[in-house]
Amino acid sequence: MSSVFNALQTDEISKIRALGALAVLPANEYVFKEGDPADFLYLIDAGRVSLHIDKFNTKLEIQSATTGDWFGELAVYCGCRRTASAITVEETRFLKVSKDAFHGMLGSEPSIEQKIRRIVDARNEKLVLEEKMVNMAGSHGLDMHIGIKGDPSLRESAMERARYESVVDKVLPELIKVFEDLLLNRTAHRILIGFNNGEIRISTLLDPFSEEFHPALRLLDASYIERHFPRIDYAEKAGIIRSTYQALRESPFFSRLPGHLHRGFSNYFEQWEPVSPAEISNTLSRLEQLRTIPNFYARNITVGILKDAIHMQFNCDGTHIVSARGYERFLEENL
Repeated sequence: MSSVFNALQTDEISKIRALGALAVLPANEYVFKEGDPADFLYLIDAGRVSLHIDKFNTKLEIQSATTGDWFGELAVYCGCRRTASAITVEETRFLKVSKDAFHGMLGSEPSIEQKIRRIVDARNEKLVLEEKMVNMAGSHGLDMHIGIKGDPSLRESAMERARYESVVDKVLPELIKVFEDLLLNRTAHRILIGFNNGEIRISTLLDPFSEEFHPALRLLDASYIERHFPRIDYAEKAGIIRSTYQALRESPFFSRLPGHLHRGFSNYFEQWEPVSPAEISNTLSRLEQLRTIPNFYARNITVGILKDAIHMQFNCDGTHIVSARGYERFLEENL
């Protein structure tokens, strides 16, 4: 990831360098850790540093910085905590500039501050897209799988307990047809299916920001469905969602958003497409297989038309968030 100083001229960079003091760290030493206060920004005089973020059980390198590279400047400029960790790969010599000295210089150099602010706005727009567990656009066409481990004590004992046939299991083939009808032909846009307790949470176009709670068995009553979920064509439903996004975009609140959020969500609203009916049908058609995976004990699953992101929770292994392709691969690998 490029430095926010890239837009500065040589003489402007020199003014920042003049504020620094030299420091040396041996290999495999943390310069700072994710969540630390941002007290200094750094220029590598010689050596190499790896910057990474912790994504649950893995470390993801986001930058390899070497001689001549700046790092840590964004958090110092914004006055926030570190969003990544930095560790030396080899013995590294730094020029480190304190937060107070840096902001003092910006106060007396407004042209430098304006250039940095423009770069920071563009960087924040990119980070808004990357930092979410599932980005705004979902994962259409991608083989996405995010795993979040649950309570170890539950994982160790869950498979020792006997499985039982819940009220949902007994009528799951009939319910699958209902769920498909709700998402493809009626006002529902998201459904959470509670396999163990028979609780079905449904979000609809008529009250899109909340969830309705329905007993699973009531959904098998055709008259109940007709009372609660009027019919609507899938394309028309997608059009209403787009109109809702457009109304938000035209609101005074939206016009007051910081630049990076305004641009990021504007692009999302313009490019949004619903999950394809075929993907929804295929996901639902394999719920019986999901429920009987030998080494997993599915507790609930959430399926919706807004994003290609299927949310599953298991008694034995925490949470898994997958795309349609990731869902297929998950089932094939574990059945």
